[in-house]
Amino acid sequence: MKSSLNVKANQKGFTLIELVVVIVILGILAVTAAPKFIDLTSDAKASTVQAVQGALNSAADLAHAKALVEWSVNEPISIAGQNITFKNTYPTREGIALLMDIDTSSSNASFILDNTTDAGVASYTHADAVDADKCLATYTETDNKDVKPVITSNTDDC
Repeated sequence: MKSSLNVKANQKGFTLIELVVVIVILGILAVTAAPKFIDLTSDAKASTVQAVQGALNSAADLAHAKALVEWSVNEPISIAGQNITFKNTYPTREGIALLMDIDTSSSNASFILDNTTDAGVASYTHADAVDADKCLATYTETDNKDVKPVITSNTDDC
């Protein structure tokens, strides 16, 4: 007959408790180390810029529809208490800035509005962007009647 001590000495492998302890330790390491390696802030900034692009599209379309209903091509129209100026039945860059109503002047604003450099262009740059030219949504006025303004976003380096 073999003694119970000899049977335990011949067993090879890990016990269930040892395996559970190792898995728990690996889980704790993964939870604490993963956020340091996975940085989601650039994805969040890019999504915010794309949301601004969508809002620019919606604001331009709704204002255009209002201009068509009012039979107004280039005359200002009152929308939401704001006097919106138009060019070829679409809002000008100043008009779209009023429609967007994004706070760009406070110190904790998420976006910086630049509508002074290029004629007919309004740019919303993310305030925390790594490269301001590669993390923005732009609205470019149209020069042709009933041609939608060019609304784009660049999220290459947010």
